Amino acid sequence: MAECFYTTGGTVQAQEGGIYLSRPADQQLLELCRQSRFAYVLTPRQLGKSSLMIRTAEELQAEGFRAVTVDLSQIGTGSDAEQWYGDVLEVVADQLELTTNARVWWKQQVETGLTLRLTRFFEEVALAEVNEPIVIFVDEIDTTLSLGFTDDFFAAIRYFYVTRAQKPALRRLSFVLIGVATPADLIRDPKRTPFNIGERVDLRDFTPAEAAPLAAGLPLPPEHAQQALGWILGWTGGHPYLSQRLCSVLAADPPAEWSEAAVDQAVSHNFFGERSEQDNNLQFVRDMLTKRAPQGYTAELLRTYRSIWQGKQPVADEEQNLVHAHLKLSGVVSRDGLQLLVRNRLYQTVFNAAWIDDHNPEGFWKRYGPVLKRVVPVSISVVLFANLRNL
Repeated sequence: MAECFYTTGGTVQAQEGGIYLSRPADQQLLELCRQSRFAYVLTPRQLGKSSLMIRTAEELQAEGFRAVTVDLSQIGTGSDAEQWYGDVLEVVADQLELTTNARVWWKQQVETGLTLRLTRFFEEVALAEVNEPIVIFVDEIDTTLSLGFTDDFFAAIRYFYVTRAQKPALRRLSFVLIGVATPADLIRDPKRTPFNIGERVDLRDFTPAEAAPLAAGLPLPPEHAQQALGWILGWTGGHPYLSQRLCSVLAADPPAEWSEAAVDQAVSHNFFGERSEQDNNLQFVRDMLTKRAPQGYTAELLRTYRSIWQGKQPVADEEQNLVHAHLKLSGVVSRDGLQLLVRNRLYQTVFNAAWIDDHNPEGFWKRYGPVLKRVVPVSISVVLFANLRNL
């Protein structure tokens, strides 16, 4: 039962026995789409973005909208600009059931710039053939961050937004951008206007009331299952993936005697030590704090995180602060009021002070600098230290 009831990878398939838990973001995004407003859901991984997208698209279709879901991870990053844009438009054309062959149309406009071609396709083809309001959901937009030609894609989306006053037909077209990124990431050319449109939809962790249905998958009487779920949420803080993963573990291999200590033991066995290296969510957080940290900011990122982790002094969130934005995007911290806090007890335990010291390049130099000075020529030590400082 746990295998189908709980979702620990991919999107929730409620029709196949999975359970979908609604949050305020569900109604907020649906209302924005109904009004043809532009929106974005940019959050850490495994908070339920894609499930929210599919659920919203299904509800819009039932209400007479034409909803298109474009998963950019399926299109990939190995294409050149012509191939990539052709693939995107082919997905759009297929789901809208257009009579125009999108790929042929795209190639026929080869002498026109990318942004103009994109805008013309939606204006002259998609909106011309479809009478209903169209909502384009673009998922996994972070896959574009490694490409050098997608500024035009987001510039075109911004054009549709700002030109609505002059072209009423464009009011039937809206976009929802979904992924692990910040709006500032989307248009990287400093000579172009940043991507500064749309309304943010915050996808928060489950509250105890929202998470309550998860107890139904635990092999316990209802009242005891709710108590066990409370112990689980004490570790996960309502994080969608971590909560369902821990529920799934306990449902598949229930303890002989249920207790808070038994739940603690399951957490330790499945998330700590070597197991922390195997969980894909913890690996994502780990990579975001180290390998995927903004270039030159690793040490500052970990120093800031350590201050938040220690909790001795409040760390106020600053929306335009690159380090704060990246910490929130990693998922390890979240905003509570005006402050940044470690997201949950599980992250607090895995990414603790010892872990921070082990991965901070400044801490590395403090620990091994004296040894390197004795055994490595001075010139090499200087180069090594410089490289560490740039991490």
